[in-house]
Amino acid sequence: MHCTVFISGLLPLPPGLHPRATALETLLARGNTRTGEALDRAAWLCRTFGVPARNDWPVAPLLLRADGVDPENHFWLRADPVHLQPGLNRLVLAAAIDDLGNEEAAALVNALNRHFAPDGVIFGIAPSGRWYLRTAGAPDIATTPLAQVVGHDIDPHLPRGRDALTWHRIINEAQMVLHAQPVNAAREARGLPAINSIWPWGGGTLPVPTASPYAAVLSDDPLTRALAGNIHRELPADLGAWLAESPAATALLVFSALERAGSDLNAWQAAVMQTDRDGLAPLLAALYRKQITGLRLVTPGSDHSIESEALPAHRWRWWRRQRRLADLLA
Repeated sequence: MHCTVFISGLLPLPPGLHPRATALETLLARGNTRTGEALDRAAWLCRTFGVPARNDWPVAPLLLRADGVDPENHFWLRADPVHLQPGLNRLVLAAAIDDLGNEEAAALVNALNRHFAPDGVIFGIAPSGRWYLRTAGAPDIATTPLAQVVGHDIDPHLPRGRDALTWHRIINEAQMVLHAQPVNAAREARGLPAINSIWPWGGGTLPVPTASPYAAVLSDDPLTRALAGNIHRELPADLGAWLAESPAATALLVFSALERAGSDLNAWQAAVMQTDRDGLAPLLAALYRKQITGLRLVTPGSDHSIESEALPAHRWRWWRRQRRLADLLA
């Protein structure tokens, strides 16, 4: 078996953090490791499964299907609730909001639908709690994934394309609608950030499924689940036991706990150590036992990416000094 491991959220390494990840440090030190150009997570996954992009990678309809909702033939966008913070001559997307109760979320989405119904723009909430919007037609816009905008000025990341001005207007009007909602007044009274905008991204229609290049796909990630279809399995609690039993010739393992931790540095550091202990350590041990024939690591990042390929014989590269993760990823 040959294994490819995809870990999102590792790059860029937050300043001042020095998590210990022994298996990851060993793999990067002893494998054939190289630094590449910036790599978008959704782009890599979609390309891997043969899904084309029009203007965006069609993340919204794929995730909607993973959420148990049939996208049919409609054009969908993610419409994440966010908090914008004014800065000096700019608006910064300070945070994505994920702590809304069901009634709060429903009240905000109902208000948006009352306002945008004449435009043919319909907002909805999936069972997962993710927000989506459906349009009457396919707009000619290119968007920026939410993860790339958090902490940055929104202006250079607003929708681009022939219909860009229409979508700038929709975002502006959504801000006005949300500003007037009692839900936000109640949140601010509790010291919580207001939902004062939505962020549309990942637009498209549901792509036609293609064959997977892997015999087995394991992940804790809904986008991977949607792309892999019936060969997807959840990451097992005991990866070593799965390796001993799996007959697959090739496998893709996608770890997204680091990305889900977001700006919570304690949660991020804990996710690094857990991914290293429960994910990479069993794989590295299996590689050195020649239970698997090769181990490829892919870590995307907005500034650069890192790939490493390790073979069983690389365990004897003892002269390659193991260094701290922060130094290896610098």
